[in-house]
Amino acid sequence: MDTITALQQLDQECIAWANHHAHSCNLIASLLNITRQREQTLHQWQLQQQPERALTSSTLLPSTSLQLLVHKQSLEIESVIGQLYDTLIVFKNVVQGLVALERQVETTLQRMDIGTLLDTAHSRVQHPSIPDSLAEPQHDSSCANIPSKPLSTTAAASDPYSNFRLIDTAEISPLEVLDWVGRIRAMYAQELNLKQSQIHPAMTALDRFEALADLQKNWGLQTRIDFGLEQEIVERIKAYRRVREFASRT
Repeated sequence: MDTITALQQLDQECIAWANHHAHSCNLIASLLNITRQREQTLHQWQLQQQPERALTSSTLLPSTSLQLLVHKQSLEIESVIGQLYDTLIVFKNVVQGLVALERQVETTLQRMDIGTLLDTAHSRVQHPSIPDSLAEPQHDSSCANIPSKPLSTTAAASDPYSNFRLIDTAEISPLEVLDWVGRIRAMYAQELNLKQSQIHPAMTALDRFEALADLQKNWGLQTRIDFGLEQEIVERIKAYRRVREFASRT
């Protein structure tokens, strides 16, 4: 099983969610801005309707123009709300993509030989760490004046099995991939359910400034998503690629 390809697909789904979430946050900010403007316009128009202010009003726009502006702003609000509802469809598509990926990994595992599957699961137990020479460089002030030692491939060349051990060390078990996909699918499904409870077509409060301010705050939190897990997956992919690159040079 090509675990790296599966993890790359998983990472792409996470990136797609992040991009659409950023777009939805921009929509909410735009909705908040237009709603504030409409409230101010409506307030000014209502003031002009008061008899005691009608003769002394010094507004730049006449009453009919203010009415037209309120109508235009209302149409803009409806348009943005419609776009915001559409983002829920995109979020749902991401979750469905994760569900499909999880099923794909499960199907692949069912076809694998049980012995091979267990061997890949135990490979990281037998080789628990990646050699320091392949890790990301660490900056330590106490060693700043000590020249770095060039990486030698003599040991790897003298041991024909060393490359295989390095690859086994960085190899990602199909069972681990299934666990990651399942956990990420679950947390994004939970976040989708939360967002669907925050906005839906039956709501009538999305055109109020106070309600939108609360929505903007809660929408951006994404409390159901563990971004640390996503970063761990990205780092594991990077580590595997570094090991493969090193092994191909020796």
